[in-house]
Amino acid sequence: MQFDPRHELLLSRVLASLRPVLIAFLVMHGAALSQGAETPISFCNVLFVGNLCAALVVLIWFKPAPIWSDLKRLPRRVRWGLVLDGGLAALNSALIYTGLEYTSSTNAILLGRLAPVLYALSGAIVFGRLIAKREWLGFSFIIAGILMVALVGANWMVNKGDALILLSTVVFAASANLGKAVLDQDVSLRALVFVRNASSSVIFFFIANIVFGPHHFADAFAGQLWIVMAIYALLIIVISQFLWFDASSKLDSISVGRWSTPAPAIGVLAAALLNRQWPASNQVVGLLVIMVGVVITAFAKTKPTKLKEEREQMAELAASGADAISPVT
Repeated sequence: MQFDPRHELLLSRVLASLRPVLIAFLVMHGAALSQGAETPISFCNVLFVGNLCAALVVLIWFKPAPIWSDLKRLPRRVRWGLVLDGGLAALNSALIYTGLEYTSSTNAILLGRLAPVLYALSGAIVFGRLIAKREWLGFSFIIAGILMVALVGANWMVNKGDALILLSTVVFAASANLGKAVLDQDVSLRALVFVRNASSSVIFFFIANIVFGPHHFADAFAGQLWIVMAIYALLIIVISQFLWFDASSKLDSISVGRWSTPAPAIGVLAAALLNRQWPASNQVVGLLVIMVGVVITAFAKTKPTKLKEEREQMAELAASGADAISPVT
């Protein structure tokens, strides 16, 4: 059955927007979920175990042999590109999870709407695509709404948590462009999602051990954490990533940016219902301004794009990005 890539993209972003809400919920209510027992649910444990569970879900579902076969036939520079993508994914998650310690999940959702805008703009710059006037207008409204959320609620100063969330959107844009480029190297979705999550989990594990010490993940292998994270990984990470990469491989960067932006309304509602984080006045106004931008960009006339040319340029981008870290052969 063939699905409309625009609908796939929208669903993937809705699932992704639920991620900070569910993480905040699990961390806040971990003790209650474990019936009063000590709980190992922390931001770092969720990041490490969540991504590792996602990799294991893909490995179990598709079997190791086909994934290994997919990876073996790839050039070395493309395999390094997959690992680099995993490193960017780990950095993106780390910035979001650390930011959630200092800001609300509602703020994280709204500020995260900058990510698809940056992806659309950076894709247009890299591939020389013209952006229509209404698209510029729509993106301007989205950025204005984001600034309203970040500045008005904090006395015109961006706090630490919001700054980390905003930085994560830059990392997301870089990772999304690289992921799209890697897919255009004839990398299978199962191999991409497996390596992305496995490498991001391992990279974060070693970095956290260096920064926080070897006992930082002492409770990471508690059974209750793995049960919760296996469900979370399947729904929020694996399905979301499969939908995202499948859709983004079929759409140009502007369409991706356009169809990614409506998700915050769902995320804000989920944050209110799950975490009792009812949006403040500046968040409501910011959301309304963002949604105005979404509507404007949704109905803007997209200038024609030669998708074949964009894919060829994506392939060159993947090769150059991988060569930067690939050993000399």
